[in-house]
Amino acid sequence: MKRELTAFIAAPLAIWIVGWANPYVFDAAIALIAALALYEFLVLGEKKGYRLPVALCLVIMLFIVAAFILESVSVEMGVFVALLLIPASYVVSRVDLEKALPSSAIAVLATLYVGMLGGSLIRLHDDFADGAKLVFFLLLVVWLGDAGAYYFGRTFGKHQLSPRISPKKTVEGLVGGVATSVATALIIHFTFFRNFPLIHTIIAGTVLSVAGVVGDLAESMWKRSADVKDSGTLIPGHGGFLDRFDSIFYTTPILYAYWFLILHDFKSFKIMSA
Repeated sequence: MKRELTAFIAAPLAIWIVGWANPYVFDAAIALIAALALYEFLVLGEKKGYRLPVALCLVIMLFIVAAFILESVSVEMGVFVALLLIPASYVVSRVDLEKALPSSAIAVLATLYVGMLGGSLIRLHDDFADGAKLVFFLLLVVWLGDAGAYYFGRTFGKHQLSPRISPKKTVEGLVGGVATSVATALIIHFTFFRNFPLIHTIIAGTVLSVAGVVGDLAESMWKRSADVKDSGTLIPGHGGFLDRFDSIFYTTPILYAYWFLILHDFKSFKIMSA
């Protein structure tokens, strides 16, 4: 009940931000979500006993996100800043040398993972005439597919999908989730997004559903490594922001690439340059 109530309250605000607010409001919202998700990611590393430069990582991640918004700043510059400054911070600190390699690796991974994928969501919204519809497509297909997988798995699940990482996920849940995602994609196509070709609607719905499961399992793997159930508690019934947006971040560049290729007859692709 807590899970559904939170979604019911947050949905109108999310719809307004994605579809009707000024694009900079959407950009700011994603930057805030990314900052909270990165903080939760870094806390996972700290729970493993590693010392991480949280403030530095947050600043660099926001710089990367800003680079996706501002044409005068390249995303590559943000990546180079992360690769140069984060290791440098360990050189001048008193970190345990035995933990220096995994500590710096976690810090770089978390910063680039959230910054690059969160920035991709901004570009998906801002780069295309149908950007708001694409974001709605992504959120609905992935999140409703996740809900479908949960209810199908709880009702029919017998065969574990990934027992080592997430024992509760089942093959039956995956099938139900994919079916729900494709059905959602078809409803979107026939109601408000006719510009998304029908055959590509089905393909994208399937691909995003499966990729969303992979993204969710990746985060579950990191949480299990840190011996925690949820990355945070800020969203009642949903855990933390990393829990809620792991699949969205993971699938965003996939949808961006797919839509870009549709517009260009599958002949060219770019995401890190305007």
